Formats: sequence, structure tokens, C-alpha cells
Amino acid sequence: MKYSLAGKKEAEKFAARLAYSRQGLVPVIVADFATGNLLMLAYANSEAVKRTLIRGEAWFFSRSRNSLWKKGETSGNAMRVSAVSVDCDKDALLYEVEVKGEGNACHTGRKSCFVRKFGKESPGLSFSALDEIIAGKIAEGRQTSYTVKLARSKKLAVAKLREEAEELAEALEEKGRREIVWEACDLFYHALVAVRARGISLAELERELARRNKAQR
Repeated sequence: MKYSLAGKKEAEKFAARLAYSRQGLVPVIVADFATGNLLMLAYANSEAVKRTLIRGEAWFFSRSRNSLWKKGETSGNAMRVSAVSVDCDKDALLYEVEVKGEGNACHTGRKSCFVRKFGKESPGLSFSALDEIIAGKIAEGRQTSYTVKLARSKKLAVAKLREEAEELAEALEEKGRREIVWEACDLFYHALVAVRARGISLAELERELARRNKAQR
């Protein structure tokens, strides 16, 4: 199924107006259409831009291989392009996309390529980072890992979800702030493991939340 953003003539006209570098390239910032989170930075030549617009799939130009490439050809994490924007100088593009497959934009298996922060690191752990840790443990498959045991046993995963949900409900009714936070984190963790074991990533959950949010406006 194709998701064209423009016809051939319109795409050619758009691509021709861009201000390319001496190498014939423009940088492309890629962001998640639902959340706005930055995913990666790549480059595109005129042909890659035209293919992206006509086919509705993210195409780029590899400077190392000196060739066109479509995101997801080998990883399965293809990008459906929902919108393409050009900056005021016409020398940079923004692709707003929905990542298919496991929802990973980075070639390292992460949701985003932007994982290193300059300066003091935040002491917190985001849901996105937790989801990546869970995915990594499942892929590693260590027998002694509790995460792996949960992922491999649907019965255990379901039982733990019910248990953690009951404990959170009890904490909300009878206990203090610290216990509520503790039990909520337990529930979130077990829920992420359970859905990951069924092949569902956090990115897919975020897209569904974004869809519901838009529907309620």
C-alpha cells in the first residue's frame, strides 16, 4: 500500500527548489509524527526527496555508500512519512514519520539516535529508556533474567499484571505517596514487558495515545 504525498510533477517541482550543498545533499531531521520526538538525522539528494514525496516512505542518500537507501529495507523499521517541511532557507528538511516494525529509528536498535546528553545526566529513567532496556534483555535471552522469564511465560506475565494492579489499587486506597509510586512503577514495568513479549513496542502505544488525544479535541 502506498501513501503518496505528491504527484510526480509536484514532487519534482518541490525538489528542484531546495538549496542543496555542493555534494547535492540536504540534511533531513526525522521526528515522530505522534509525539514530536526527534529520531534521527540523515541526508537526501533530489531523487531521495522525490521518492519520499511520491511513495510516502522515507528515502535518504548514504554518503558512505554513495547510494540511495530506503529506511527499513533490512531492519523492517520502515518509515511512513506523514508530512514533509522545509526550513526558511530551503536547505534543510523535516520528515514527520510513523516508524513501522519494532518502532526503532536508530540502526543500533534504539527508538531514537539521540541518546547522549551533554552535561549532567538526568537522574530519572524515561519510559522510552525502560522500554529499550526491556527489549535488550529479551533479545539477550539470559535464563536468569526475571524480565526474560516474564516475557517467555504468558501465564506468569498475566498473573503478575493482576497482582501488581491489585497492589496499586490497595496502595491508592490505604497507603502513602511512597508506596503508591513504588506500586505504580511495578505495574508500568510489568505492563511494558508483557506487551513487548507480544511484539508491541512503546512507540505503538504512544501512537495510540496520540490518536485518542486527537480524537478528543
